[in-house]
Amino acid sequence: MSRKAICAIMIALIAVCLAGCGTKNETKNGTEVEEPKGPSTTKADLDTFYELKSGEVMLMVNARLSEEKGIVSGNKKYVPISLVTSIDSRFYWNEGEQQMLVTTSSVRCFFQVNKTGYRENDTEKATDTAMVISQDDTVYVCTDILKQYGRMEVTESSEPERIAIFTTGKQVYRASVKAEEGTIMRNGRDETHDIVAELESGTILYLAEDLSGNVWSKVMTTDGRWGYVNNMETTTYSMITAAATTTDKYENHQIEGKVCMVWHQVGGEIGEADFKAAVKETKGVNVISPTWFGFADKEGNITSLASASYVKAAHAAGMKVWALADDFAKDVKGYDVLSHTASREALINNLVSEVTRVGADGINIDFEYITKDSAPHFLQFLRELYLACKDKGLTLSTDNYYPNNLNAFYRLDEQSEFIDYIIFMGYDEHYSKSKEEGSVASIGFVNSGVEAMLRKVPADRLILGMPFFARKWMVNEPHGEDEPVPNEAAGMDAISKFIKDNGGTKTWDETCGQYYAEVTVEGKLVKVWVEDAESLAKKLDVMKKHNLIGCSAWKLGMESKDVWPVIKSYFTEE
Repeated sequence: MSRKAICAIMIALIAVCLAGCGTKNETKNGTEVEEPKGPSTTKADLDTFYELKSGEVMLMVNARLSEEKGIVSGNKKYVPISLVTSIDSRFYWNEGEQQMLVTTSSVRCFFQVNKTGYRENDTEKATDTAMVISQDDTVYVCTDILKQYGRMEVTESSEPERIAIFTTGKQVYRASVKAEEGTIMRNGRDETHDIVAELESGTILYLAEDLSGNVWSKVMTTDGRWGYVNNMETTTYSMITAAATTTDKYENHQIEGKVCMVWHQVGGEIGEADFKAAVKETKGVNVISPTWFGFADKEGNITSLASASYVKAAHAAGMKVWALADDFAKDVKGYDVLSHTASREALINNLVSEVTRVGADGINIDFEYITKDSAPHFLQFLRELYLACKDKGLTLSTDNYYPNNLNAFYRLDEQSEFIDYIIFMGYDEHYSKSKEEGSVASIGFVNSGVEAMLRKVPADRLILGMPFFARKWMVNEPHGEDEPVPNEAAGMDAISKFIKDNGGTKTWDETCGQYYAEVTVEGKLVKVWVEDAESLAKKLDVMKKHNLIGCSAWKLGMESKDVWPVIKSYFTEE
């Protein structure tokens, strides 16, 4: 073999060895592994990454990827109505009527599924395509309507099809790209993943996941693209509140100054003389709420005890009249009345007509049997009632329970936007169906309830409801383990007389903020947590501490005379 040929073979062998050394490394235990890959320069297939089928639209809501998808129909994009109603309750869907309503501070808009055009109040509006459509058993809303009437900012983009939505007032985390040369958004949490987008320096990013301390974060751009970026290439994330995107303002119909109110339960139509007899001992009261209205049937007709002479006498005494409407009718459920447009409108028209007929000043809604199923219809009823009250200059108030997860569907946060006054019924801590005895309204219950309410309702719209009654708990009366403790509600004077007549002794309970008494009647123990002027003063201290707009009490006629100077003192300017 020639020297030239041997040299060629040697060179080839060296080249092979060098190539092998370039692709493998040997670890300490002798195992060969591949060299780490460099940054990927491949652009990701975005439809595949975003899991979009033909005609689908990716939805980002407040920088979070929605599990639901929108659709493209014609040249319009549409969002599932289930998502729309969850982020803005002013969009109300009535499944039975296949109708969507949008109610703002001034208009109601009616949209029928798969029909072009819609009605805004009494005006017909023309559209080239249907604004609400049904496809594959899902109802969708056109983004044109979201932009026009929604409390949200909507950005539409293509390639791929996507919609970014920010709801007004929502808090989100925002940063920006700080690298001068920009940065790469990828479809995974390191540089080996493919490219989703090339972001310029200064590009705004929203955190699309919880803060987790990872090197890479899931983010969203303003136009709805999402992916992962290296935190070293972004500024620090800071929380911002999405700016208001609507000038829609609700008018307020509050009275001047604080509210000192009392509910007046009436059993029939009463007039001037009855009113004067009922209020002759009161002091400081500037609002009275008589129990006048209830459901008469499922069509929205009402029972009414409204009296013009009662209102005239109240006005002469310096009191506003907020007529109370309840949902206590045994044979009529709120759902049946509120879930139909015609009966809901009839109910509103009848209430407003009666109130204006007798010259009253407002309506107090005391609907205590709202269920989760009827809740969306109840909220829509309140929105529509607001418009009717606004047109007549009436004050609108609602009565609400101690807020908890079981009654969250009353949507205090939504009510507080447009209801003039929200009244916290700060009693029934232990009520007629309670399986253990206790206070009707301990100071701890009242204080924690007010604090919970204030997380949803501003203080200048919140009224504290107080009890003029207590309960006698007959703890030794026979009752099953799962049955309520036998009890009886009674007014202040009746309770005081009961304790005195039976040789009971009251002891101050600092924890409850009221007197406690045990009485033996015919050998059986009766427990009482007393409501009186001293316990009311404790509750009024809570009102004053939190600067609430006022108080109310249930009910007129159950109080002792000595409560009125105490109540009035909290409304007398120093």
